[in-house]
Amino acid sequence: MTTSPLSPHLQIHKPVLTMIFSITHRISGITFAISLPFLALWIGSSFYAPTLFEFLSKIFNFPLIKIVFVIWFFALNHHLLNGLKYFFWTFAKGMELSQVYLISYLILSLNIIMTIVFTWNIFT
Repeated sequence: MTTSPLSPHLQIHKPVLTMIFSITHRISGITFAISLPFLALWIGSSFYAPTLFEFLSKIFNFPLIKIVFVIWFFALNHHLLNGLKYFFWTFAKGMELSQVYLISYLILSLNIIMTIVFTWNIFT
């Protein structure tokens, strides 16, 4: 009896850009879904509980929490921009391998630029 897996899985494949983007798209989607109730609490408290909103706003001004926001924003951007790529793929646009890599690098570049701008805005 053999102890090797019956079918190939992630450990035998060389990581390529499309595989990494697919996996991180799923992880960022889960992260974003988990964070939505906290975001809704913060935004909702601005109308329904102003004292809670002030308290949460003070907490969100700590540098460590701002770093968490930057990471969250990067994941959100990655998920949304990558989602646009998948949306165009449903219409069979940008499916050639050279276009896939070009769009993936464009998504990564836009995400980094947007995250830098966001970081600049919350830390100044």
